Amino acid sequence: MNSLYKKVALLGAACVLVSCSDSAEGVWKGECRNETIGSSSGLQMTIKQDGDKLKGILVLEATDLYGSGIMEGFIMDKDVTLRSEGDGQTFVNITWVGRIKGDTIKGTYRVEPTPSAALMGRNVQKGTFIVNRK
Repeated sequence: MNSLYKKVALLGAACVLVSCSDSAEGVWKGECRNETIGSSSGLQMTIKQDGDKLKGILVLEATDLYGSGIMEGFIMDKDVTLRSEGDGQTFVNITWVGRIKGDTIKGTYRVEPTPSAALMGRNVQKGTFIVNRK
């Protein structure tokens, strides 16, 4: 009887390890902070997952930050990498890199200037983000 209980307990632990909460799929809400310019914004990510591929929509509330729109990326174990567009004229290739822990994704992002904006003195911007599954 005692060994049967241990087997059931082990199976229960295995179910936790492969829980749906390790998936990136869902609606995530939180905040991002652009450390370079000192600006914060509410943030929502709606993510669809197909195997290790991710697609979705990113919405930023602040008008002084770029990145709202379509995003694509991938997930490896609990590590998520997504790419969204900037405004296309000044900033492009916004890369979001985070780690899922339960119902939270926490990470950093990097905003690349367009080549013409870089020539005019625009630099890479860096920030942090945290979102929770809704």
